[in-house]
Amino acid sequence: MLHFRFTQTDTSITGTAGAIAAAAFLWAAPAAQAETLTIAVPSDPGYLDPAYWGSTVDQFLIDNLYPRLAKPVPGDEWKFELDAAESVDLSDPLKIVFELKQGIMWTGGYGELTAEDVEYSYERHIDPDLESGIVTEFQYLEDVEVTGKYTGIIHLSEPYAPFWGATLTFTSGAIISKAAADEAGGWFESTPVATASAYMLKEFEPGNKLVLERNPAWTGETGDFDEIVLLPIGDENASELAFAAGELDYTRTSAANYETLIANPPAGGVVKLAQTLDPLFLGITQTTELLADVKVRRAIQLALDIPTILAATTGGHGLPATGFVPAGFPGHRAEVTLTRDLDQARALLAEAGAEGLVVRLDYVNNTTRDTAAQIMQANLAEAGITLELNGQDEGTFWSLDEIRAADLQLHLKAWTGNPEGYYTMQYFVEDQIGYWNWEGYANDEYNALLAQARTTEDDAARGEIYKTLQLMLEESGSFVFVSQEPTVILHRDTIIPGILPDGRPVFHAFKKAE
Repeated sequence: MLHFRFTQTDTSITGTAGAIAAAAFLWAAPAAQAETLTIAVPSDPGYLDPAYWGSTVDQFLIDNLYPRLAKPVPGDEWKFELDAAESVDLSDPLKIVFELKQGIMWTGGYGELTAEDVEYSYERHIDPDLESGIVTEFQYLEDVEVTGKYTGIIHLSEPYAPFWGATLTFTSGAIISKAAADEAGGWFESTPVATASAYMLKEFEPGNKLVLERNPAWTGETGDFDEIVLLPIGDENASELAFAAGELDYTRTSAANYETLIANPPAGGVVKLAQTLDPLFLGITQTTELLADVKVRRAIQLALDIPTILAATTGGHGLPATGFVPAGFPGHRAEVTLTRDLDQARALLAEAGAEGLVVRLDYVNNTTRDTAAQIMQANLAEAGITLELNGQDEGTFWSLDEIRAADLQLHLKAWTGNPEGYYTMQYFVEDQIGYWNWEGYANDEYNALLAQARTTEDDAARGEIYKTLQLMLEESGSFVFVSQEPTVILHRDTIIPGILPDGRPVFHAFKKAE
């Protein structure tokens, strides 16, 4: 990892070398006016408190409502720029020295963003009373020292090379208002009382719409639209119908429909294909009795026909996943190491005495996941395994309590990705079992290598460790990497969307077409 002083006169770093480097209905309202941008999202947000975010919708709303010290910028390449920070010094592996821009104001009358807000925002994750869902990402944070109204030093207890690139410049690094959070009792759900960005929350009707309006106190870059209306449409085909009916300006949909949409785009529509960072994978829970034998888990792996699943769900546009690190980033494995072998799958089931196995697959109930689940069901049937399908809405699927955690068997899911491999792989440790580690994976050798990666500053060397870690996960029998999911973006020809390279929207960067 390169060390540098990142200042306002040097606001762009490309790639990971710099270590700055996601129930259908149709809205019945009239088509959006020029000053309103209407966007389909797969669900309502769950938590807009950065300590508890979990879904794609949570992620991009937090990214659009709160400042970070630095952030990725819209475009076709991964580049980063300073956000709330005037300057950042990363030259010491145990500290990050920052100075904030002056005049960034919180909505709701909560005053100016200061270093005390940064201190509060980061240290709250290591407060055991808060039970932050992303405490793993902050486990090596010692404290934030406030040295002035706008200046501070982030102290780490141990070197943590990915902390800047994997955490502080992405969603988990969001800064919140200390005064507003204290007034709300220390945490909040989907209605924050203070934000600081180009847009602010106007109204939220769960199951119907969430409306953002232009922030009059914002002095930074702003978009061309006075309001942004987010409509929860969980089914991709339904969102396409809503777009064709003139009820949406922007939506994401399945890559399996790309060729059809390109050949016959909706009137006034523009079709784009984006490659997300989000890994789609099948988790196989080894802590449940049915799947405790690695032979059974390996049999399930070997029975699956991943190329057919890819072709059916992405129209051939999806890249096969070889792990959690996408192509183009340190740690990506170039070759697929798991291929279908039905004879071996049947033999392993016989050795384990598991003939006639019946297992359940949980997944988010949308067109793409339904298709994948049905193919998996047919694949496993050929090996003598009965797969029961349990599609759920997104909110239900991601809501995990102790009872449901103990009942998990197979689960098909996509995690929000990150250019830095450590971001995902740090969650497959024992203390995350039943929280994010649904697979129940625990391995001391894995933990030791993960610690080595954390302190390895050279990107290429850290990437080699990531390759080994991903192979270990696969060889446990608890992971089947399916794809780095592509997505299709549909937008009106009257707008120029502002999106990150992986397709996530950046609201202030949406412009009206000339």
